[in-house]
Amino acid sequence: MKSINKILSLFLFAIMSSQVLFANYAFYRKVTSTCKSYRVEVTTDDMDLDLENNDFSINLESRRNNFEMVMLIGFASAGQAIIHQKHLQQTINNYEAIVPEKVNVVVTVPMGRDKTIFSAEANSAMVQELAEGTVGTVDFMREIKDSIQTL
Repeated sequence: MKSINKILSLFLFAIMSSQVLFANYAFYRKVTSTCKSYRVEVTTDDMDLDLENNDFSINLESRRNNFEMVMLIGFASAGQAIIHQKHLQQTINNYEAIVPEKVNVVVTVPMGRDKTIFSAEANSAMVQELAEGTVGTVDFMREIKDSIQTL
């Protein structure tokens, strides 16, 4: 009887953890595909989805001095992934959507011999509005300007 309970609990744990892994994979996949559509290279090693702190961070590298565009693409891709997660939750039974509260984008700018690093943070509602197009890029950048830091 004890071995059946152990097997059953192990099977239940495997099913629950596979959903989390699928959700992470779906989130990363959507971010990657959105970035690639704007010709911004990103890999899963450049992303971190922290479920304990409920935030998502992505590291990108800009081409020349266009860090604002790359930063916007990072936020928009995270917004697209959040929208996709909510869609999956509506279409798949018992699916737990991953919706981080905060999104942090770090952009490395190759300038001369040294590299300049810019970081910004936004909440998930603003990021989703950017991805949906309900808020413009200028208004979005105005909203997050206080969070932009040079590292």
